Amino acid sequence: MLGLYAQIWLYQIIGLIIFVVARTIHLFANTTLETVATHSDSIPLFLWNSLRFDIQALSYISVPVILASLVVPWFGAKATEKLSFIIRRYYVVMLTVLSALVTAEFFFYDNFGSRYNVVFFDFFDEGPWSLVQTMWQDYPFLRILLSLLIIGAVIYFIGKYISRIGFSVRKYFGVAATITLSLLIAVTTFVCMRGSVKGYTLQVEAFMVSTDDNINNAVPNAIYMLKKAYKERANSFRLFSDEVLLAREGFGSIDEVIDVAGLPHTDGTNEEKCEAALFGTTPVGDTLRRPNVLLILSESWSTFLSTMDSSDKLDLLCSLRQHLQEDIFLQNFQSVRNGTIYSLETLTLTMPYMRFFNSRYRFESFPSSIAYPFKQEGYSTSFITGIDPTWENVQEGLRNQSFDSVLGRQDIMHSIEGSTTSAIGVYDEFLMQYIFERLNNADDVNPQFVVALTTTNHPPFTYPDNMQLPPLTDEWYNSQYLIGEKDVLRKYGIGAQYANKSIGDFLTRFKSSPLADNTIVIVTGDHNVRSILNYDEVPEQMRYSVPLYIYLPPEYALTEAQKECVSRRYGSHYDILSTIAPLVLRNGTRYLNVGQNLLDMTAADDGYFSYSEKQLLAPSGADTDSLMRKMKARELLMEIYYQQHFRQQSKK
Repeated sequence: MLGLYAQIWLYQIIGLIIFVVARTIHLFANTTLETVATHSDSIPLFLWNSLRFDIQALSYISVPVILASLVVPWFGAKATEKLSFIIRRYYVVMLTVLSALVTAEFFFYDNFGSRYNVVFFDFFDEGPWSLVQTMWQDYPFLRILLSLLIIGAVIYFIGKYISRIGFSVRKYFGVAATITLSLLIAVTTFVCMRGSVKGYTLQVEAFMVSTDDNINNAVPNAIYMLKKAYKERANSFRLFSDEVLLAREGFGSIDEVIDVAGLPHTDGTNEEKCEAALFGTTPVGDTLRRPNVLLILSESWSTFLSTMDSSDKLDLLCSLRQHLQEDIFLQNFQSVRNGTIYSLETLTLTMPYMRFFNSRYRFESFPSSIAYPFKQEGYSTSFITGIDPTWENVQEGLRNQSFDSVLGRQDIMHSIEGSTTSAIGVYDEFLMQYIFERLNNADDVNPQFVVALTTTNHPPFTYPDNMQLPPLTDEWYNSQYLIGEKDVLRKYGIGAQYANKSIGDFLTRFKSSPLADNTIVIVTGDHNVRSILNYDEVPEQMRYSVPLYIYLPPEYALTEAQKECVSRRYGSHYDILSTIAPLVLRNGTRYLNVGQNLLDMTAADDGYFSYSEKQLLAPSGADTDSLMRKMKARELLMEIYYQQHFRQQSKK
């Protein structure tokens, strides 16, 4: 039995060698030795995470023969010898296929500038004969095939020597030792397949080991990238014609949808009508300075929890309380979607399709991006988060949506001395410090547009060692609105306090700096806090509510009466771009305009409403059914708009 395992391990070492050679070639084909030396502090993590990906892939490949090796030796020496014969041929085939996939990825990268992604499967959509023709015409097919045959022959030759290894555990150690070893190998294999002993399984976040993209890009192997691409393909969007989408919602034409949506009409094709209805134009003129704009998406920032705050009985808001009282603070506000990645896609693209960043269409740029109009007017645009931005393909997705830079955990930890991280990401206080310093050190030529995502207020709820927060009182633990064990409630309560304090401390520092004279700050939640809310007691209008905070610099400031007026209004994530673009952009730039301008002081307060996919909120007396149909019509227009682009992309 041990001899079979030894054979498997030796074949896995051959697989590791294949991965190491491929990774080394990929790395130095895309970067220089000097660059690697500059990032030498990242090399240990690079090597460790690379090894984890390789061992994981080889463990999956080895599962059939490992399982067989646990059982077959109990049937005697002949059965064991036969299995050794099978193992040899199995690995000759699998390692040759592995070599083929690694080789093919080099050519894929050369053509598309990317590791394996969902576009890879387009080759197979051409049909077998077309695929053969493409390979023959576009690639050195014969040389590749010859090289793979040589690799297979070498592995087969080496396998002759590997197959001679034989050692019986039962013969020397007995049945008990054999069973113990078998269980140990089974557990070890399971751990290797997870890529982690505890916590989260090995995921794309492990790509991020450095601030250099080319080094990060070399961490995963071809097998992992192919698995990731296949998963993306399985989740890709189905394409429908405009007519099918209209019929699904009971509409006969685009014009009818635009009427219900309350958006402007134009003559022309369906594409032209959609564009004219969905996009607005910023004003032209005035001499106000263009301010920096910082938009923070705060993890699990809950309107309801903010209403539980009391400075003397239950201090949940901490240093943020003062700023919510001083500035604009909307509580009749909702996230359109109910999840972090969904809210991020909605906020940055008004995307009606979930998990867009995992689709093949993430490589196409859209003028509907929140960063697009700012980029058009000369802003430097960036997305910053404490997590590794490879999560959910955020980095790839946003880089194609007018964001100049997408920055994450490694960038922050390399820039902020003493910064620490949880399993999820860099703690919020260091994220906020990084954002402050980035804004403070920016040049005066280009104003900054920054979208940020916090992460610490999320399971597993770990925090910096030196964290100091007010105690959670009985008002928290005995609340009729909360459910769960005391330890769970404690974690969620501390998470809310820490997130609020991190943003509050940032705002305090920010307001005492020159940045406050020319920076707009907007903070909202990605979704309401979940798990601990007792929905039998929490008011229905609070179930999906997240706050919206707005700080305006002196040139754009409102009177106290106007602040109070705006703070009573209803809104949602759809309204953020519709509010900020006409306020700060001045060159007649196009921007996606499907929401309400929350700062329009000429609009009637009772005309505002708050839309979420789960419910619509509005002032008493409003026709909520009509408003919901209006928003569903706007979302249908967004579907049609994106489907038109997806269909064009699919034809390329």
